[in-house]
Amino acid sequence: MDAFATVWRRIVIGMVLSFVISCSYADVHARPLRAAFLHFPPMAYVDENGEPAGKVIELTNRIAAESGLEITWVSYPIRRIYKGLENGEIDIWPGSQRVPALRDFTLETPSIGININLCALSLEGTPAVTDPQALSNSQLVLIRGYTYRAQLDSIFANAKRRPIVAADHRAAILLLEKGRGDYLISYDHPIELALQEQPHINATCDVLDSWPLVYVVSSRIPDAAQLIIALTESYRRLAEADSKPTAFARAR
Repeated sequence: MDAFATVWRRIVIGMVLSFVISCSYADVHARPLRAAFLHFPPMAYVDENGEPAGKVIELTNRIAAESGLEITWVSYPIRRIYKGLENGEIDIWPGSQRVPALRDFTLETPSIGININLCALSLEGTPAVTDPQALSNSQLVLIRGYTYRAQLDSIFANAKRRPIVAADHRAAILLLEKGRGDYLISYDHPIELALQEQPHINATCDVLDSWPLVYVVSSRIPDAAQLIIALTESYRRLAEADSKPTAFARAR
């Protein structure tokens, strides 16, 4: 009798979970989702045709297609994204995991398989960064519009010289070449893209911190929990499909 009850209990739980997931999918299908992205090439940017593009955009569009979700993309500065998540104007942002400023009004999926590395870029002859706190003694260069997580707040606050804010990575690297800055604090993906465009640069990137990208969902929207389930399940199915080995072609 106990064994029968256990089996029956599992069946009922499975039916309830299936019902919850199906209801979740129905709810999130009811309206287009407003997704925001930060200009962060090559991960996310606006292409020459004015369309959202990049690795994160493409992945999210695949996940949306997999689950039948409709997404409308908007490009915003980071502070506008934070505000939109807080007031529910933005449903979803593919962004950094566990941002302290978003903790009280967002939910997160697990990792979407992309890691972000925060780096200190320096040119040949500049000492390697073995202790991030030592950066407070150097002239730092930052990128306008970027945020650098709370881990570096104390370094910026205690810096002997005020960091220089450059318009973009090309301008920042030029500051290093001219000796006006010691280290550029930025992220590995846009740094790699900038260095590809300037192959003459002999540079080193010391990793200061690393974390995964997730889908950040505003908890101000009524179907936030359902959207987390839909995105997580769709990503899992795509990841499993992508990990399967390609079958050998039949010999002719």
